Amino acid sequence: MPYSERGSSVADHNSGYGSAIRVAGRPASQPLRNYGSLARHLVSSYASEIASPGSVEVPGPGKESESDVNEVTTHCLQLGIKMLDTRTEIRDDELDPLRTIAAQWAREGVPLKSVLRVYHEGIRMGWDLVVSKAKAEDLADVVAGSILLLSLVESVTVAATSSYMAEVEALTSDRNSAAQNMVTTLLNGRNPVSLARQSGIELVENYAVMALSVPLDREDATSQMHESVAVRRRTRRMQAAVSDACGGAPLALMGAEGGTVLLDGRLSDDELRNVVRRIAEAAESDVVAAVAPARIDRIPSAADEVQELLTLARHLAKPPGLYRMEDLALEYQITREGSGRKHLASLLAPLDGSPELVETLEAHIGNDLNRQRTSRQLHVHANTVDYRLKRVAQLTGFDPTRPSGLRQLQAALTARRLERARHRHQM
Repeated sequence: MPYSERGSSVADHNSGYGSAIRVAGRPASQPLRNYGSLARHLVSSYASEIASPGSVEVPGPGKESESDVNEVTTHCLQLGIKMLDTRTEIRDDELDPLRTIAAQWAREGVPLKSVLRVYHEGIRMGWDLVVSKAKAEDLADVVAGSILLLSLVESVTVAATSSYMAEVEALTSDRNSAAQNMVTTLLNGRNPVSLARQSGIELVENYAVMALSVPLDREDATSQMHESVAVRRRTRRMQAAVSDACGGAPLALMGAEGGTVLLDGRLSDDELRNVVRRIAEAAESDVVAAVAPARIDRIPSAADEVQELLTLARHLAKPPGLYRMEDLALEYQITREGSGRKHLASLLAPLDGSPELVETLEAHIGNDLNRQRTSRQLHVHANTVDYRLKRVAQLTGFDPTRPSGLRQLQAALTARRLERARHRHQM
């Protein structure tokens, strides 16, 4: 049913004109009473205005959209007529037709600013007609009408915006839910074809499977409630960052402390690093991530691999960034539990009573064997660095200044960290 029919009761009231606002010796609503033809005239009038440079376009394409705009304008004029004739504000249920079309335009992807432009233009141009012949003696009625007009604009704006945003949130929730269901399906190795058809999600042949760790800083949370709010906001920001980076609803399972994202396998390394960077900015935190390529049918095994890489990077206190298997291949092999790893870890047992020697060895390796950078990091003289490295060689039997000894010590450090992480996990 068109709005002009559904809303006819708004204009066809029996209050008479005794209390009506009057302008130029007649009811102020009189120029608006032929609202059907007037709406069509107004639509064509501001369609040309809206088409001017820098202006907002009328929502939607073709005749169907023109009819929608016409009906919205008609209903706004009817509401204005009632308010002017009765000097009363409109009821909330009289805004329902405007809510309906706002939700429809949200589903069609019409920008909110264009929706509000249509609603406001009908009211503004109608008021221009009302006051076009006003005289000085009409001032009191014009002021009264202006107050009612502001009330109408406020009511229409709130109703249209609320309905529009509720529909957008529902659509977003549906898309995110479908995307999350798809991620779960792919991670579990189930056939995604039927779900893709139902949800409209386009699948690709190859993916970049990414796991992320985003440490949660609770220092700013002053209470459990505040912490919960902060966590929800942080999660939404991170999800939005992934959506922006992917150009739509991402295939992602994200929480406040990280998650798993399935990205198009055609993305370059720079583009993948950009995803990590944007998530870090949204979370206001450092991010450690691991990624592996996978055909769509190999996603489950790739997901297991990146989770292992991510855990490894965290246990080894790797700096923030994006890691692949080639970046952690040696460390990955050492993660395999057994007598070999225990033996490697035991090579550093002679240093257990000298934590400064372990610290110096780790810093020296981390600084690519640059003794000057190591001395600055540890706030000691370069000669002290040399002395400590010699002590490491004396106590362990492996010289960190020679390639053969360095390889053994580097592997031993990795094994030692992993063994200690395993013991902490078991406690």
